[in-house]
Amino acid sequence: MNRTKSPPARTLEVITTHLNADFDALASMVAAKKLYPRALLVFPGSQEGNLRDFFVRSSFYFLDITRAKHVSPEEIKRLILVDTRQASRIGKFEEAARSGEVDIHIYDHHPDSPEDVHGSVEVVKPLGSTTAIMTQILAERGLPPTPQEATVMALGLFEDTGSFTFSSTTPEDFEAGAYLLRHGADLNVVSQMVTRELTVEQVALLNDLIDNASRLSG
Repeated sequence: MNRTKSPPARTLEVITTHLNADFDALASMVAAKKLYPRALLVFPGSQEGNLRDFFVRSSFYFLDITRAKHVSPEEIKRLILVDTRQASRIGKFEEAARSGEVDIHIYDHHPDSPEDVHGSVEVVKPLGSTTAIMTQILAERGLPPTPQEATVMALGLFEDTGSFTFSSTTPEDFEAGAYLLRHGADLNVVSQMVTRELTVEQVALLNDLIDNASRLSG
Protein backbone atom coordinates (compact mmCIF):
# COMPACT_ATOMS: atom_id res chain seq x y z
CA MET A 1 0.00 0.00 0.00
CA ASN A 2 1.38 3.40 -0.96
CA ARG A 3 1.51 5.89 1.83
CA THR A 4 1.98 9.58 1.22
CA LYS A 5 4.59 11.02 3.52
CA SER A 6 3.15 13.83 5.64
CA PRO A 7 4.97 17.18 5.54
CA PRO A 8 6.85 18.08 8.74
CA ALA A 9 4.90 20.02 11.33
CA ARG A 10 5.54 23.76 11.35
CA THR A 11 6.91 24.34 14.83
CA LEU A 12 9.93 26.62 14.41
CA GLU A 13 10.35 30.34 14.88
CA VAL A 14 13.34 31.66 12.93
CA ILE A 15 15.05 35.04 13.06
CA THR A 16 17.03 35.77 9.92
CA THR A 17 18.32 38.60 7.77
CA HIS A 18 19.81 39.25 4.35
CA LEU A 19 22.63 37.46 2.58
CA ASN A 20 26.08 39.00 3.19
CA ALA A 21 24.89 40.08 6.61
CA ASP A 22 26.62 43.06 8.20
CA PHE A 23 26.75 44.29 11.80
CA ASP A 24 23.38 46.04 11.58
CA ALA A 25 21.85 42.74 10.51
CA LEU A 26 23.55 40.83 13.34
CA ALA A 27 22.66 43.49 15.90
CA SER A 28 19.03 43.45 14.83
CA MET A 29 18.96 39.66 15.09
CA VAL A 30 20.36 39.84 18.63
CA ALA A 31 17.71 42.41 19.57
CA ALA A 32 14.96 40.35 17.95
CA LYS A 33 15.98 37.40 20.11
CA LYS A 34 14.94 39.50 23.12
CA LEU A 35 11.46 39.82 21.58
CA TYR A 36 11.25 36.20 20.44
CA PRO A 37 13.24 34.20 23.02
CA ARG A 38 12.22 30.82 21.56
CA ALA A 39 13.29 31.68 18.02
CA LEU A 40 16.44 30.36 16.34
CA LEU A 41 19.06 32.80 15.05
CA VAL A 42 19.93 31.69 11.52
CA PHE A 43 22.01 33.41 8.85
CA PRO A 44 20.68 32.67 5.35
CA GLY A 45 24.17 32.58 3.87
CA SER A 46 27.55 34.26 4.06
CA GLN A 47 28.39 37.24 6.23
CA GLU A 48 30.46 40.33 5.48
CA GLY A 49 34.20 40.10 6.17
CA ASN A 50 34.09 42.23 9.31
CA LEU A 51 31.32 40.10 10.72
CA ARG A 52 33.25 36.88 10.12
CA ASP A 53 36.28 38.50 11.72
CA PHE A 54 34.14 39.45 14.70
CA PHE A 55 33.17 35.84 15.33
CA VAL A 56 36.80 34.73 15.07
CA ARG A 57 38.32 37.43 17.28
CA SER A 58 35.63 38.25 19.82
CA SER A 59 34.71 36.62 23.08
CA PHE A 60 30.97 36.90 22.44
CA TYR A 61 30.27 33.20 22.44
CA PHE A 62 26.83 33.87 23.93
CA LEU A 63 25.45 34.12 20.38
CA ASP A 64 23.78 30.79 19.69
CA ILE A 65 23.69 30.69 15.89
CA THR A 66 22.00 27.77 14.14
CA ARG A 67 23.35 26.71 10.73
CA ALA A 68 20.90 27.24 7.89
CA LYS A 69 21.45 23.70 6.65
CA HIS A 70 19.94 22.41 9.89
CA VAL A 71 16.66 24.30 9.39
CA SER A 72 14.01 23.09 6.95
CA PRO A 73 11.78 25.83 5.50
CA GLU A 74 8.85 23.40 5.77
CA GLU A 75 9.19 23.41 9.56
CA ILE A 76 8.99 27.19 9.99
CA LYS A 77 5.78 28.55 11.46
CA ARG A 78 7.03 32.12 12.05
CA LEU A 79 9.75 33.94 10.14
CA ILE A 80 11.17 37.09 11.71
CA LEU A 81 12.99 39.20 9.11
CA VAL A 82 15.33 41.98 10.24
CA ASP A 83 17.17 44.56 8.12
CA THR A 84 15.46 43.35 4.93
CA ARG A 85 12.07 42.72 3.37
CA GLN A 86 13.24 41.39 0.02
CA ALA A 87 12.51 37.70 -0.52
CA SER A 88 15.38 37.42 -3.01
CA ARG A 89 17.86 38.40 -0.30
CA ILE A 90 17.04 35.76 2.32
CA GLY A 91 18.40 32.68 0.59
CA LYS A 92 16.69 29.39 1.37
CA PHE A 93 14.07 31.15 3.51
CA GLU A 94 12.49 32.71 0.42
CA GLU A 95 10.51 29.48 0.06
CA ALA A 96 8.99 29.92 3.51
CA ALA A 97 8.33 33.63 2.96
CA ARG A 98 6.42 32.96 -0.25
CA SER A 99 4.57 29.85 0.93
CA GLY A 100 1.58 31.67 2.37
CA GLU A 101 1.70 29.28 5.33
CA VAL A 102 4.17 31.18 7.51
CA ASP A 103 3.53 34.06 9.91
CA ILE A 104 6.00 36.80 8.91
CA HIS A 105 7.21 39.60 11.19
CA ILE A 106 9.34 42.36 9.64
CA TYR A 107 11.69 44.98 11.12
CA ASP A 108 13.52 47.12 8.56
CA HIS A 109 14.80 50.60 7.77
CA HIS A 110 15.21 50.32 3.99
CA PRO A 111 12.95 52.00 1.41
CA ASP A 112 10.08 50.08 -0.15
CA SER A 113 10.94 47.72 -2.99
CA PRO A 114 8.83 45.76 -5.52
CA GLU A 115 10.40 42.60 -4.10
CA ASP A 116 9.19 43.24 -0.57
CA VAL A 117 7.28 40.54 1.25
CA HIS A 118 4.60 41.49 3.75
CA GLY A 119 3.71 40.16 7.16
CA SER A 120 1.28 40.30 10.05
CA VAL A 121 3.77 42.57 11.84
CA GLU A 122 5.67 45.24 9.90
CA VAL A 123 7.80 47.82 11.71
CA VAL A 124 9.48 49.88 9.00
CA LYS A 125 10.95 53.30 9.74
CA PRO A 126 13.34 55.48 7.71
CA LEU A 127 16.07 55.56 10.36
CA GLY A 128 19.80 55.25 9.78
CA SER A 129 19.84 51.67 11.04
CA THR A 130 17.51 48.81 11.84
CA THR A 131 19.36 48.58 15.16
CA ALA A 132 17.85 51.91 16.19
CA ILE A 133 14.36 50.57 15.44
CA MET A 134 15.00 47.46 17.52
CA THR A 135 16.52 49.50 20.35
CA GLN A 136 13.40 51.67 20.49
CA ILE A 137 11.22 48.59 20.80
CA LEU A 138 13.35 47.04 23.56
CA ALA A 139 13.25 50.31 25.50
CA GLU A 140 9.48 50.63 25.10
CA ARG A 141 8.89 47.06 26.26
CA GLY A 142 11.27 47.20 29.19
CA LEU A 143 13.63 44.56 27.77
CA PRO A 144 17.10 46.03 28.39
CA PRO A 145 20.05 44.34 26.68
CA THR A 146 22.95 42.85 28.60
CA PRO A 147 26.30 44.64 28.19
CA GLN A 148 27.33 42.01 25.62
CA GLU A 149 24.11 42.43 23.66
CA ALA A 150 24.39 46.22 23.90
CA THR A 151 27.94 46.05 22.50
CA VAL A 152 26.87 43.98 19.50
CA MET A 153 23.95 46.33 18.91
CA ALA A 154 26.26 49.34 19.13
CA LEU A 155 28.44 47.77 16.45
CA GLY A 156 25.45 47.66 14.14
CA LEU A 157 24.44 51.19 14.97
CA PHE A 158 27.90 52.65 14.44
CA GLU A 159 28.55 50.76 11.20
CA ASP A 160 25.27 51.54 9.46
CA THR A 161 25.39 55.23 10.38
CA GLY A 162 29.09 55.61 9.54
CA SER A 163 29.72 56.41 13.20
CA PHE A 164 26.82 58.89 13.04
CA THR A 165 28.24 60.75 10.00
CA PHE A 166 26.02 59.42 7.19
CA SER A 167 23.30 61.80 5.99
CA SER A 168 20.72 59.06 6.69
CA THR A 169 21.50 59.25 10.43
CA THR A 170 18.53 60.43 12.49
CA PRO A 171 18.04 61.73 16.04
CA GLU A 172 16.61 58.30 16.87
CA ASP A 173 19.96 56.71 15.98
CA PHE A 174 21.74 59.00 18.45
CA GLU A 175 19.12 58.24 21.10
CA ALA A 176 19.64 54.52 20.49
CA GLY A 177 23.38 55.01 20.97
CA ALA A 178 22.81 56.74 24.30
CA TYR A 179 20.49 53.94 25.44
CA LEU A 180 23.01 51.24 24.51
CA LEU A 181 25.83 53.07 26.29
CA ARG A 182 23.71 53.32 29.42
CA HIS A 183 23.31 49.55 29.25
CA GLY A 184 26.99 48.77 29.06
CA ALA A 185 27.98 48.90 25.38
CA ASP A 186 31.79 48.66 25.16
CA LEU A 187 33.07 51.37 22.83
CA ASN A 188 36.56 49.88 22.92
CA VAL A 189 35.19 46.86 21.06
CA VAL A 190 33.19 49.10 18.74
CA SER A 191 36.18 51.25 17.87
CA GLN A 192 38.22 48.15 17.01
CA MET A 193 35.57 46.51 14.85
CA VAL A 194 33.67 49.09 12.81
CA THR A 195 34.83 49.61 9.25
CA ARG A 196 35.11 53.39 9.59
CA GLU A 197 37.41 53.22 12.58
CA LEU A 198 37.65 56.16 14.94
CA THR A 199 40.62 56.96 17.15
CA VAL A 200 40.31 56.30 20.87
CA GLU A 201 40.05 60.06 21.43
CA GLN A 202 37.25 60.41 18.84
CA VAL A 203 35.29 57.54 20.37
CA ALA A 204 35.66 59.08 23.83
CA LEU A 205 34.42 62.44 22.50
CA LEU A 206 31.51 60.82 20.70
CA ASN A 207 30.70 58.92 23.90
CA ASP A 208 30.50 62.21 25.80
CA LEU A 209 28.33 63.81 23.11
CA ILE A 210 25.86 60.93 22.99
CA ASP A 211 25.76 60.50 26.77
CA ASN A 212 24.81 64.14 27.20
CA ALA A 213 22.38 64.28 24.29
CA SER A 214 18.88 65.53 24.99
CA ARG A 215 15.73 65.85 22.88
CA LEU A 216 14.60 69.40 22.07
CA SER A 217 10.93 70.04 21.48
CA GLY A 218 10.34 72.58 18.79
